[in-house]
Amino acid sequence: MSILDGRKILVVEDDEQEIQNIRHLLGQFSGDFKIVKTVSAAFDALSREAYDLLLSDLHIETRAGFERPDGLKVIAFAREQQPNLVIVANSSDPRSDIWNEALAAGAQHFIRKPVTKADELVIAFNLAKERMTMLSDKKAKRTPAKSLYAPYLEAYPEGIVLDKLDLARAQGLARKHDVPAVLLGETGTGKEEFAKLVHKFRVRQEGQIPFVAVNCATITDGLAESLLFGHKKGSFTGAHETTTGYIAEADGGILFLDEIHALDLKIQQKLLRALNDGTFNRLGETRTYVSRFQLLSATTKDLDDEAEEGHFLLDLRGRISGIDIRLKPLRERKGDIPALTAMFLNRKSVNLSADVFELLCNRLSGFYWRTNIRQLFKVLDAWLIRCDFEDLPLHPDQIPFAKGMTAPKKSEPSGGGVGATMEVAAESMQGTAHKRLEYALNNDVVLEESMDIIERAIIQATLARHSTIGAAAQVLKVSRSALDVRRKKLGL
Repeated sequence: MSILDGRKILVVEDDEQEIQNIRHLLGQFSGDFKIVKTVSAAFDALSREAYDLLLSDLHIETRAGFERPDGLKVIAFAREQQPNLVIVANSSDPRSDIWNEALAAGAQHFIRKPVTKADELVIAFNLAKERMTMLSDKKAKRTPAKSLYAPYLEAYPEGIVLDKLDLARAQGLARKHDVPAVLLGETGTGKEEFAKLVHKFRVRQEGQIPFVAVNCATITDGLAESLLFGHKKGSFTGAHETTTGYIAEADGGILFLDEIHALDLKIQQKLLRALNDGTFNRLGETRTYVSRFQLLSATTKDLDDEAEEGHFLLDLRGRISGIDIRLKPLRERKGDIPALTAMFLNRKSVNLSADVFELLCNRLSGFYWRTNIRQLFKVLDAWLIRCDFEDLPLHPDQIPFAKGMTAPKKSEPSGGGVGATMEVAAESMQGTAHKRLEYALNNDVVLEESMDIIERAIIQATLARHSTIGAAAQVLKVSRSALDVRRKKLGL
């Protein structure tokens, strides 16, 4: 009996030729399968029903090789909603790092498109199942992490780090379905997670309801109307079948429009009508449809400024503003880094000693985090992968460094220096060094670890004060090559 026999299988694929291939291949087995074509439809299917296997394309509504794979969102959502799901990702994307991205998101195996033989699917899912079992065994052998992380998990039982006011706002939005909200904040501050929390609260009250998430920035103007409102078969070239659209899919639930400022003015006008009385028309049809949904919008821009400059409809700005909620960037909430780190490590079943965890949080607090929580989690994930693949101890010294972890340059110093870039991170690192020194004077500590923290703060502060690395080396009385060696060792 094959792994595909007697199983409930969800397939996420938008290419018609590939859909025909998959339908033909899966039809050779006794399993029950469902095929969906959009990210939102995948989210809805995973929220409503339990599945045994998932085959997800990595580029569902994005272009392979040109845009970030939106299938990674499906995989991550599936892993969160149904932890025991066996996941195989597939793509025609030729980049070698696409496999690592799929693994990091939660897939257990990867298969190249096109899939032409049933054996390919059987082998892929068997290997995925084996890897899932192997990873589960590894986790089972690890020391339970709850003792160290328990205070953070108990403080934030919903799995999202929010202050009491924002948590109360999410609960209020779940109670009052007719109130829309605009979530304001930089990229990676957790706007979609906040929207999902409102959905979670509503599900507890009402049972399963749709949650349709749309990234407006990835929708081209030519497709926006069709994707949002649906279209009639034959209404334009390539319209091979009638579609319902995101608005209809959200009926009775939540429509989350991320980067709403990116919508074309024509689409904004049509959305305004749907928000006013719930009615809309599919592209190519005169028939009126009705959809009642709660709108949660997100933006990285000031919508009032956008409206003043003529890029956003003033009427729509007023219609979507039941309440505006600003989610702070991570650099303004450094005190939450231990809780965020604890939650991430707990989900990964990674246990650290109290000393290493403290060092890790201190190290992470020294960075600027341009893309906020999203970047923090990616860096932590890359840290775990690096230590695993290179057989290194889990120590903060192994944290990989990325450009976005430091502050953006306000102005380029003469000579191409790094002073402006390092300024904010240096100030934070100095505070960490002061705390470590005070702790070391009153407690027993590992000398090398403490010296590394202090040395890192001194070098970073010096780099922030001088326009070039050479000038910093001169005042530190070390050679440029010696300073480069120390910077590399300390991750600067």
